[in-house]
Amino acid sequence: MNKRVYHFFFDHEKEEAWVNDMAEQGWHLKRTMVGYFIFEKGEPGQYIYRNELVKGKKQDYYDFLETMNIEFVSKFGCWAYYRKNKSEGPFELFSDSSSKIKYLKSISRLFIAATLLNLFFGFINLYIGLGESTERFLNMGVSFINFVVVMIMCIQIIKNERRKKGLQRELHIFEA
Repeated sequence: MNKRVYHFFFDHEKEEAWVNDMAEQGWHLKRTMVGYFIFEKGEPGQYIYRNELVKGKKQDYYDFLETMNIEFVSKFGCWAYYRKNKSEGPFELFSDSSSKIKYLKSISRLFIAATLLNLFFGFINLYIGLGESTERFLNMGVSFINFVVVMIMCIQIIKNERRKKGLQRELHIFEA
């Protein structure tokens, strides 16, 4: 039995927590795309799931994960999901604060690029919308959407920066 769910997230940690909550209820992730998840019914609490930005990862990385009994579940774009049997103990993709900080920096770079791109197109659409174009209402609407996306991305960038600062403080405490 499959369950299809539309649920859109901007925060990768909240998305991962939600997928793990679904797994606790016996719904195991089978496939995902942006905002679209397919689950299959199974044993509640059988798996722990992790998601990851995988831009630039090579096949040897996936082979390494396989040797650790980490199963690749789904990939869409530059995001991937993995799972591991809960009975095998805790499952983290990043074992130390330094690697988590580096990971958060790569996510922030992706969000910054999306922010700048939407800001650019937002101003172009605003400029066209303020002119004498016959599609000015469409351009104004698209411009509004671009600026909303910019605000959402900025919130995510700020969240990532806070997470990084917390990890850096943690790292500094252990080094001292």
